[in-house]
Amino acid sequence: MKRKLFMLCLAGMLLYTNPAFATPFPDKTDQIVQDSDKYLKKEEITKFEAALKDAPGTYKVVVVENTSPEADTPQDYATKLFDNYNLPDDALMVVLNMETEQLGIFAGPALKEKGANEEMLQEKITSYYEPFRNQKQYLTGIQTLITEVYAEINRLESKPGQAAATDAEKETKEAPKESDSLFGGIPWWIYAIGAVFAGLSIGLIYAMIRRRSIFAQVDEVEDWKEELVEKINVIEVDKPMRRSSGTTEVRYHHLADQKENLLRNRIPDVEMMILDAEEACDRFRFSLALGMLDEARETLTQIEQELTDLKSDTTKVAVTKQENKVVIPEIGKLVEQIERRLSDLRLEYGLSFHELKSSLDEVETMRSMIKTSRAAGDDLQAYNTTLKAQQLLERINGTMEQIPTLVHRVKKEMPEEFKQLEAGIDQAVRDGYDFNQDALENALLQAKQLLTAAKSALEEGSLETLVTHQKAFEVLIDTTYQTIDEGLVAKKQIAASAVAPVDVEVPKAFAEEQFELREQPDHTVLYEEQQVLVAEEKPEVREKASLPTLDKDIELPVELETTRKKDSWSQPVEDSSARTTELSEAERLVLLQAVQQSKKTPAVAPATTKQQSSAVETNPVIEESPVYEEEEYELVIPKLTSNQEEFVQPAEEPDLLVIETEDDALDELERISNTLVRIRQQIKRSYLPGIPDQLKYMFEEIIQTLARVQGIMEEYRYDLEEVAILIQDANDLVEETEKMAERIIATCQLAEGAIQYTNRYRRQNRQVNELLTKAEQSFRQLAFAESYQLAEDARLVVEGAPVEEESGWLLRRKKKG
Repeated sequence: MKRKLFMLCLAGMLLYTNPAFATPFPDKTDQIVQDSDKYLKKEEITKFEAALKDAPGTYKVVVVENTSPEADTPQDYATKLFDNYNLPDDALMVVLNMETEQLGIFAGPALKEKGANEEMLQEKITSYYEPFRNQKQYLTGIQTLITEVYAEINRLESKPGQAAATDAEKETKEAPKESDSLFGGIPWWIYAIGAVFAGLSIGLIYAMIRRRSIFAQVDEVEDWKEELVEKINVIEVDKPMRRSSGTTEVRYHHLADQKENLLRNRIPDVEMMILDAEEACDRFRFSLALGMLDEARETLTQIEQELTDLKSDTTKVAVTKQENKVVIPEIGKLVEQIERRLSDLRLEYGLSFHELKSSLDEVETMRSMIKTSRAAGDDLQAYNTTLKAQQLLERINGTMEQIPTLVHRVKKEMPEEFKQLEAGIDQAVRDGYDFNQDALENALLQAKQLLTAAKSALEEGSLETLVTHQKAFEVLIDTTYQTIDEGLVAKKQIAASAVAPVDVEVPKAFAEEQFELREQPDHTVLYEEQQVLVAEEKPEVREKASLPTLDKDIELPVELETTRKKDSWSQPVEDSSARTTELSEAERLVLLQAVQQSKKTPAVAPATTKQQSSAVETNPVIEESPVYEEEEYELVIPKLTSNQEEFVQPAEEPDLLVIETEDDALDELERISNTLVRIRQQIKRSYLPGIPDQLKYMFEEIIQTLARVQGIMEEYRYDLEEVAILIQDANDLVEETEKMAERIIATCQLAEGAIQYTNRYRRQNRQVNELLTKAEQSFRQLAFAESYQLAEDARLVVEGAPVEEESGWLLRRKKKG
């Protein structure tokens, strides 16, 4: 009795102390192939697990470097490791010794009962593993071995004799177990003590296993941390910082501070978290340790992201410094090429292309900014500016490639289409077809406006506006032809049906709609200006050119008549922004007219009104040739005095401003401010070499007057009459400034054209060279009138033509052939 009790206690103590002093076998994981030292490739392991995924049974493959000192052979090591891992009875334990390349295999009790004894396993190893071991294909040999072992077991189970023997062995083993299960006279409390010892041992085993798994995670986090530290140390910041200067040096200082922050602050934080996790694990506070490890992983993820940003910033600074050395000279060459090409285009087509020149000036400004940034050491800012300059140059180059096509379209194709439209209308009217004269005249006027606007946009180099006017012109031409075709079809249908013409209700409705569309003052004034221009160009047909207007058929309202009277003394020269606004309205009018005319089919009899047909017959005679006779001349240089007379010819004195309330004063202030801004934009677009002092003085006077008005109106009580007087003075100054600006721009363009024209004779005559030198000096000093007079004198020295006293115009016809 005492002997049995002693043996039981000794067994309990050995069971209790075994986990604490056990040899350090590899920690158990959930993976089928456990290779902690990573001797095998990951792809081979994945392929092995996928191949045996559907295979029967349970198996575990452990790869170790050496089985000593735990066991002498891999077979003994597999036996011990099977007990250590506590695998199920039907599991198959496989141990691969990488040092000797030997394989140890241990089958569980259930597999042994089915016939998987040691002799059969050694035979399978020799037959199926050894060939693959010579080829270094360990996992393939193990896969074949496991497959053949389970196949052999299945064959043994299929034999009835073997099955009977297996049952007999089971019965013989179960008999002693049943006998042993009886207490055999031992007290129950001894079994209770053994159970307590067993429970404590199981708990200790679980704690040690959990502790080992957590320490494995700690090792992984520490390895991750060491890897990041190595990557941070690889980044080189100090040497480039010593070689840099200015803003680039400041950027390198910032990058160095980021690197120092990672090494001195963030990495030590992670190390403290790892130490806290190890301490918590030693005290068996596994949840706290896992929480600290999760926090450390999150911190390492943030450090890795900051490291990536640091690498990208460092690379960007280094790359931009190298790129600037290559790209900046290329931009200079490209700018020179584009400037030469633009000069060739300006000389070839005789156009100014102000917007393209402004874009080139912007590129030059960017080049100076690049030089400034490089001098300050800001290579990154210089690189960004370089990219912008490259994009702008590519856009300018693309625009210049489209110029020949657009010039041919605007100067040849569009005028020819316009002439064809006039000829088509004239022919249709002569054939006896009756159309709405107002609609056709309005269409011709709008087409001419769009053609003029397209030419202006071409001169300014604004291709977007030019394309818009071109599309609107095409839509207008197509709509007009469609209207004519519909009229012709309607006449043929009426003639075929031989029906008496109905009272003209549709034309009246159509004329009313056209009147509503033309009721806008801008288009009516344009229509009348076109008639005036035609009459001035052909004085001999002024009496015949009594074009029919809406006044003959429909009485215009009083507002329209008043608008015509007010606009009759308006200035002939308008700024480009106002033209763009009118043309956009004209385009909208064209599109609206196209939609309305497509819904209508004019059914008009051939002989409705003879007066309209006769008027239409006289219309093409007036508008055929005078517009395009300018192409017959090579250069037009007007005299300065006649140009001044064009700007100083108001037919009437301008009306005084009527300011009765504070709102009227604010509206006038806003109008004057907008006019001042428009004048500044006009001066900017004119590409003057500078602004004369007198014009600057006028601007300052207007600004001071407006400031005085605003100061007075900000008071609690002020005199409205005083405000009205100051606003009237500001309005007069604005009008005078606008006239002066237009006169300066025109004189500047005349002087520039005269200098360029006479420059071809500079090498032929010394006097011409001296005069042109003085003219250029005056031009740089902003004395445009003097510069123009000197250039004109130089031209007269060469050509010997006297100046005409009346006009002072030089009309040089092109040489035919």
